[in-house]
Amino acid sequence: MVFTESTPISLKPDKSAKKQRQAWCRARTKAGRPCQATAVERGLCFFHANPERLAELGRQGGRKNRRWEPEPPGVTQKPLKSVADVGALLEETINKIRSGPFDLRAANAIGFLAGNLLKALEKGRTEQRLAHLEALVGCKGGADIEAFDFRPVKEQTHEQPSAATEGD
Repeated sequence: MVFTESTPISLKPDKSAKKQRQAWCRARTKAGRPCQATAVERGLCFFHANPERLAELGRQGGRKNRRWEPEPPGVTQKPLKSVADVGALLEETINKIRSGPFDLRAANAIGFLAGNLLKALEKGRTEQRLAHLEALVGCKGGADIEAFDFRPVKEQTHEQPSAATEGD
């Protein structure tokens, strides 16, 4: 028996031949280039043949990939009327984040909104203090009072002492 050297026969079809036999989608992308997907029906890929199905699949994927869940119905609404209330909310949020799974996007939103709320509370507190001071002074928000008149003062000319008062 004589053995000759030869290349082994592959049982799998050649990949380049497989690509040549595939029909490509005839449609064009939004960018104007040919679609690179394999044609399945009427010379179009699945998505170009069924554009209405594409929107539904996108919605399903969006719902499936949602990473946050709404708060359970037992969560109570907290009034945030003072700096202490906002501090308590932030403390609770920080503890929830540290203790277990908590949506970080929600935590970021809570932190951002709490910062804005603290600024608003401080502004309201400043306005209340100003109104209290105005009430104490007797000012009605626009009356001219010398102590609170911040307009530039005209320079006063100092009179030269008269000769009669110099000798005194």
